Amino acid sequence: MGVSVMLKPKIKVRLAELNMKQQELSKKLGVTKQTLNSWVNGRSVPTLETSFRIAKYLNCKVDDLFVYEEDDNT
Repeated sequence: MGVSVMLKPKIKVRLAELNMKQQELSKKLGVTKQTLNSWVNGRSVPTLETSFRIAKYLNCKVDDLFVYEEDDNT
């Protein structure tokens, strides 16, 4: 039995709160729309450095952007 760790992104929620489009954030970060979309939808996770940059642009803390979950059933 192992523990599966998952980071659930809340980037989409913060973008909506700021009325900001994903395309605008992807330009600020210098990443493709597809890359940002994969982070927003939880298919991949940005690096720690990029997470801090996202938080800076969205005027929040990194902790506000991701929910940490553990699944003990693996």
